[in-house]
Amino acid sequence: AAEPRHRGKGRRVITENAADFFVDFGATATKSGVAVAGIFDSAYAQSFDMIAGSGPVFTCASSAGITRGNTLVINGTSYTVTIIEPDGTGMSRCRLEAV
Repeated sequence: AAEPRHRGKGRRVITENAADFFVDFGATATKSGVAVAGIFDSAYAQSFDMIAGSGPVFTCASSAGITRGNTLVINGTSYTVTIIEPDGTGMSRCRLEAV
């Protein structure tokens, strides 16, 4: 089978089901009563980009339909999605703010 085309230097599009990936490494967020699989990092820090930031981040499949302003409940805590950063591989980092 042909390799997926790269989107940007060193990036590959995830061709597997993202939910399968999150079984071993993930957490579950709830958006409007619907479970969304992803990876939750409560202490995300970005230090080498132009805009530095820190705070909780939920990484999930871009196809999950999460939009800015959505409320996600993760580990019993409610968060508002403040920024969505697609990474070009079919995944998005959702920056969060505790409600």
